[in-house]
Amino acid sequence: MFSKKLHEILLEEFGKRGLEDIEIPLYIKENLSKELRIYQEKALKYYYANVDSIKQNHLMFNMATGSGKTLIMAALILDCYKRGYRDFIFFVNSNSILEKTKANFADKYSSKYLFKSPIIINEKQVEINLIENLSESKKGAINVYFNTIQGLYSLFTNERENAFTLEDLKGRKFVFLADEAHHLNADTKKKLSTSEQEDKEGWEGMMNKAFKAHKENIMLEFSATLPKDSAVQSKYQDKIIFEYALKEFYTDRFSKKIFLLKYAGLEKEERFLGSMIASLYRQYLAKENGVFLKPVVLYKSKTIKESKDNELEFKEFVKNLSAKKVQDFFKAYTQNEKEKTLFDEALEFFKGLNIDETKLCEIIKLNFSEHFILNVNDSKEANEYQLKLNSLEDKDNEIRVIFAVDKLNEGWDVLNLFDIVRLNTGNINESTKEAQLIGRGARYFPFTIQGYEESFKRKFDDESTSLKALERLSYHAASENEYILRLSKELDTIGLPAENEKEKIVLKIKEAIKNKSFYKEAIFATNSRRKQGKTLFNDKINEGLKERLARLEIPLFEAKGIKEWEFLSELEKEQDYDEHTHKDFELKNINERVFLKAMNILGEFYHFENLAKIFKIDSRREFVRNFLQNTLAKIHKKQNLNSPQAQLKIALFVCEAFKDTSLKFEDSYTLGSWEAKKLESYLKDREIYREAKDKISQENGAKYEWFVYEKFVGSSLESEFLDFIEQNKALINKHFKEWLVVRNERMAEFAVYDDREYLANGEVNEHYADRFEPDFYFLGKRKNDEFIITQCLIEPKGEHLELNDKWKEEFLLSLTHKARLERSNLHVEISGLEFFKQKNKESFRESFETFVFRDKS
Repeated sequence: MFSKKLHEILLEEFGKRGLEDIEIPLYIKENLSKELRIYQEKALKYYYANVDSIKQNHLMFNMATGSGKTLIMAALILDCYKRGYRDFIFFVNSNSILEKTKANFADKYSSKYLFKSPIIINEKQVEINLIENLSESKKGAINVYFNTIQGLYSLFTNERENAFTLEDLKGRKFVFLADEAHHLNADTKKKLSTSEQEDKEGWEGMMNKAFKAHKENIMLEFSATLPKDSAVQSKYQDKIIFEYALKEFYTDRFSKKIFLLKYAGLEKEERFLGSMIASLYRQYLAKENGVFLKPVVLYKSKTIKESKDNELEFKEFVKNLSAKKVQDFFKAYTQNEKEKTLFDEALEFFKGLNIDETKLCEIIKLNFSEHFILNVNDSKEANEYQLKLNSLEDKDNEIRVIFAVDKLNEGWDVLNLFDIVRLNTGNINESTKEAQLIGRGARYFPFTIQGYEESFKRKFDDESTSLKALERLSYHAASENEYILRLSKELDTIGLPAENEKEKIVLKIKEAIKNKSFYKEAIFATNSRRKQGKTLFNDKINEGLKERLARLEIPLFEAKGIKEWEFLSELEKEQDYDEHTHKDFELKNINERVFLKAMNILGEFYHFENLAKIFKIDSRREFVRNFLQNTLAKIHKKQNLNSPQAQLKIALFVCEAFKDTSLKFEDSYTLGSWEAKKLESYLKDREIYREAKDKISQENGAKYEWFVYEKFVGSSLESEFLDFIEQNKALINKHFKEWLVVRNERMAEFAVYDDREYLANGEVNEHYADRFEPDFYFLGKRKNDEFIITQCLIEPKGEHLELNDKWKEEFLLSLTHKARLERSNLHVEISGLEFFKQKNKESFRESFETFVFRDKS
């Protein structure tokens, strides 16, 4: 019995750096329709670590609802296919989940299709082939049989003609994939005697028989909510290969924030109107910022009858809505003196668009008419509404209102659900089920805004901007304090804290600072980055590609096959090759036509349309001459070049290596130059949220007249740094005519990126283009120069983070050697200091004094 979970054992065996260094194969990345997120890559790295060591063939991925488990499944299917598996059995808990899953894996026209089309593995197109029995399985395809757990159990216990049987499974190897796998543990959780356990033939026992029918079978289970039952925990102890809890998912900003809107009365009409106003506000706000969004509202009832009655009431309410009702609503739910509510923001926004109550009433009637409503409680129409539910984000899907009871509590993947409305009252025991539904609705709606790179993460947690409304899920409920309190606790338990439990802190720039002439003229400098992507490669990247090819060691190919298939990896490039087996070889000795044939075999990357996007060429022949033939490589001395077959294999090898390297460059970041910006244009009032339990200092910024904000919120170490500056104020004033300190409150405009391609020792910098948000900017004008703004970046650092963030300190110290930047007759002089730490106060003091004394003019 394992005393540790599988991922803990793998971490001990490989080490953190060893796991990080595992590369996800290109045949995975190139064949998925979506880019893998950091935690998804981490999950796959643990999977590959297991493949290379322990080789456990029954794995459990315990990952949060909404974290993209199906994309991991798709990646694992591709990998298993690459390793020789052709038959896959996919089972889930319900028919509704089954149909959605089929579309995700097999419908190439679905917006949620998980693979790129076509799938290319080993230079061949691979088909996704849905099967009903083994006779339909195709040799070169990914053959997938979909069913529910109950369906498989019935199939294996009541054998029918032309269907899977347990006997069929014994002759070939399968990969079993189980989604929402906690439903498999019906038997494990039951306390049975030995004889009862032997006699019991539940679906869990049946699936174990199927899994063990062949020694090479693989079982891949996925669950967001693994039961806490001790027997279940014991069963999975040695199988849990990756865990990513909802709390981590939320903290890492991959989900929406949750806001509980408690209405003053019990009338449903108020919740009807409030949710429609919130929905339209989000829609128009997104449109004003260049984002297509059709927000969906879910109206939740206790019973099917109540749901149907509520739907009729809703339609009647919309039909009879008047401008006076809209006006009365805004009077009741805006002008909150303590804090601005969502409805305050909506009212202000609509006024800015010249949309008054009369116009808004008309818009509501137009957007929430019967045509846009779906009631999902009728089982007879399940197939029809399932298709609509699975494509709510699509532009041609017009549904924006859903009435439901419990059908959507599991297996519903929706990104544009922004409002859940509880229409019934009482029954506080519903809070657990409701919290789980909110967890499904918390999936983040991806969008990009200029200056924010990551579409799938929250961007505005610490910013004072109306765009926060696009990152929030609102739960509308009547004023029932006991229910709201229980729901808040349930949300906190599952890792989705409701925002009404956090304190909002407004950070305002001091009026005295704003009135200073230095603040008005000050400039600061940052750099930027962007994904290289399919944009024209510059000369530097092109030279890098040729250098990589020059290090390529081509194996010995024979006419009838390959003796070896290995070339120098990135990590091995400095390793000496055996000069007795290989020699220099000019690739121009391979005929141009042979390279063109190899490019045709390798498919889409070598299509002219793709090559022209990243290389400055007018034809594929020009590409061959300039990038493939115009290079030296290493070839085996025994290589026979007279065989056309061997030449083609060499060309394929070279083209595959060139493609792999190019794709790595595409996936890399390229840095823009440092740029001087006007401080007044970027430094704004901020809103930040802190939990009461957070160990933070909150102080009056007035005691530091040089600090830009009225309040300071931060750690005790950061507070000590401000005291350090205050203690050295006289020294600074002696050398600086004017100066101030800016606290960087997670402002995107103040982030910088490590621009050191190589370290001082000549090694490649693995943190090149990594993002860094220094805590403080010191900006000042020295007494001896009116035209230079001195900028110094400073980072207090706790000892527990020091080692991991060492690269940031080295980057800061490298800034001192930067050339000055100019803007509007002013120059920016950039500097950085060592970390401000508890244990190095004296060392930091010396560095700081050197900075203050220094005169680069």
